[in-house]
Amino acid sequence: MRRYTRLDQNQSQTPNPWLNYHFSCGSVQVHILKADKAGEWWKFTVNIISVYKQGESRIRRGDQFLWVRAKDVACKCPKIKPGKKYLLLGNDEDSPGQSGVVADKGSLVIQWRDTWARRLRKFQQREKKGKCKKA
Repeated sequence: MRRYTRLDQNQSQTPNPWLNYHFSCGSVQVHILKADKAGEWWKFTVNIISVYKQGESRIRRGDQFLWVRAKDVACKCPKIKPGKKYLLLGNDEDSPGQSGVVADKGSLVIQWRDTWARRLRKFQQREKKGKCKKA
């Protein structure tokens, strides 16, 4: 799972998720409720608060599972913590035999900021109107 560090952003402190919005298959705001290890995977119980962009597999709001490979969770950059909200920009990958969403090394997970909601809704409206360029 791709997570921003200071080096990734050329020493800037804030990641820029807007650069990735148009290239992601799915953009969702999630609230992490619980984390459990399940073999080679971590299974996070999440509440999907908002779906800003759908991929091929339809993501619905409400409680679901977020699957992350254990090796990707091990880097702890940022550490995904229960009780926190995150913006997940990800690819369409099948979950490991269960229902839910998968975050892989090509996904971007960053701690949520309330100021992003309005900007993401604007991107969503522009895309629906056909004003966003296709990647």
